[in-house]
Amino acid sequence: MDKRAQAGVQSVENGLDLMLIVAHNRRPMKITDIAEQAGISPSKAHRYLVSFLRTGFITQDPETGLYGMGSVALEFSLSCLATIEPISLATREAERLCAALGHTVAVSVWGSFGPTVVRWEQPARPVMVNVGLGSVFPLYRSATGRVFAAFMAREQMKAYLASPVNREPSADTPESIEQVRERGMARAVGDFMEGMSAFAAPVLDDRGRLVLTMTVLGYKAGFDHRWSGPVAAALQSAAQGLSRTLGYEHQRLARSRAVT
Repeated sequence: MDKRAQAGVQSVENGLDLMLIVAHNRRPMKITDIAEQAGISPSKAHRYLVSFLRTGFITQDPETGLYGMGSVALEFSLSCLATIEPISLATREAERLCAALGHTVAVSVWGSFGPTVVRWEQPARPVMVNVGLGSVFPLYRSATGRVFAAFMAREQMKAYLASPVNREPSADTPESIEQVRERGMARAVGDFMEGMSAFAAPVLDDRGRLVLTMTVLGYKAGFDHRWSGPVAAALQSAAQGLSRTLGYEHQRLARSRAVT
């Protein structure tokens, strides 16, 4: 093959290396640290960062001057995730549930910092909360988090709990993790966000592994948080339907345990 056909744009590759350093660090960084890890001078790193700031791939805190990943980078990662079939299927189901129930529906997967929202469907009258795409739910103080705690692989959960990323001091919750497994759902009534209620349910694959979690949430005043109510029934039916599509036998759901 002609070597010229394989030639790339070195400056683009260098710039992407710089962006990956920021992405992999998971926390905002000083320009000197970015430059040091990239093996270039701070002035050269600054030129790349200016371009990434202009295009939205990188953001800079106006107070601290630290650099982090921008909104465009999030859009790219979410677009990549959308190509994964379970998320595409869950997105369509979330849209249907949102329209049918009139409540916000979230689709979450396990990310580097815990349960991370990758889809956020809002009804005509959306809830006004500081949660959306890219948000991370707490593990024990949210219905979404408790589903992950109940159904995620034990070894993976142990590793997370032992890591510095985990900042939750206690596993004390209104409902035990065992209860979540038995019901196949979790419920939160003002646990994470005051004035809000939520139900969350797992979507499992053909091997019983947790793929994602679906959550319905809304203001407590207009949210039926009964286990036997229509919101819980609709969510559980949707999650079990997705699990069946992925090859999971939903009859086993109430007896499921985290994969070892």
